[in-house]
Amino acid sequence: MASKITMSMIAQKAGVSQPTVSIVLNNSDAVSISLETKKRVLQAAKELGYTKKLGHKKSLNKQIALIIDGALYTNDHFIVTINAAIERAQELNINLKVFATLNTKEGERLLKESVENGEIDIAIIASNMTTNRSNCPKLNLPTVYLNCLPKDDLNVIAILPDDYANAKKLANAVFPHYKHPLVIAGDAWMKATSDRLQALKEVFDSCGANFSINDVYYSSWSFRNAHDIVLDRIKADPSYDIIFCASDYVALGVYQALSTLNKKIGEDIAVVGYDNQTLCKELYPHLTSVQLPYEAMAQIAVEYAYALSIGKQVKKEKIKTLSGDIYIRKSTQKAFDDLVKKSAFAENIIFDEKNQEILVTQK
Repeated sequence: MASKITMSMIAQKAGVSQPTVSIVLNNSDAVSISLETKKRVLQAAKELGYTKKLGHKKSLNKQIALIIDGALYTNDHFIVTINAAIERAQELNINLKVFATLNTKEGERLLKESVENGEIDIAIIASNMTTNRSNCPKLNLPTVYLNCLPKDDLNVIAILPDDYANAKKLANAVFPHYKHPLVIAGDAWMKATSDRLQALKEVFDSCGANFSINDVYYSSWSFRNAHDIVLDRIKADPSYDIIFCASDYVALGVYQALSTLNKKIGEDIAVVGYDNQTLCKELYPHLTSVQLPYEAMAQIAVEYAYALSIGKQVKKEKIKTLSGDIYIRKSTQKAFDDLVKKSAFAENIIFDEKNQEILVTQK
């Protein structure tokens, strides 16, 4: 069965941002988009086989709330998730209210007040950080968890990214070409971090790489920390030939540090990101990364909430995990060159010559 065409995929093909695709496909006049850009987006959508789903004729009386557990930041890629949830709700003719607690007691109080006043019938609790320690207060409502789990209850409906599978697919695609990896991880306490490290270690070991726990450094998702770690480690041990970054944002600090050291990315040393944000193709060379399936996760969460709202039975033990596609670019030149050759024979390896990137899809 063909995978769902997402706005991120259309944005990649059209060479524009995901918000631009959303504005064009939803015929919004909130922002002025050039005719040439509109044509490019529509053509990309057509070539990918995108079709916009129509909403139901009758709207639901139920009020569904997308509750952001915590705060968002100006560069937060989780905004894509919110946009995807709103779009899917519109397709289903659902009245979706977005609510943020902002990690404050006042935010939690207002949320509880909305529930007590009957303003919310179904809840989608979402976090911009994948976690199994959600602190959002329990609500006496049918609830779907998006990108998170409550810390004291696994008997829930939840949609999560498969960080183990994502990291393993990415590692299998690039690491056979390298021998000594340096890992700039996120926070040590996070489940996403431990899942990724487990996958990386398995692939490193199978490839015979020179890798130990001493090659893992925790950056706390900080650009500056990543920069300083790379400066220190590459000076101390110039044998590192690839750096795995916890996020594309962290990779920015790595790029800056390698520039300071006069290292040519892709040639002297490879760099791999994680998230596949727009900035991957703003960097030079373009950054290899893995697509987090946030759009698909948001759409499924809304569909589960919709099912609950119309009385359909959803298994309470349902925890669904999704993996994403891999984008190989010239920050990992050896892997890129190898996959260009393989793309002529493998259906799941697609070489985009125009954008100089390789899409490795799920088989």
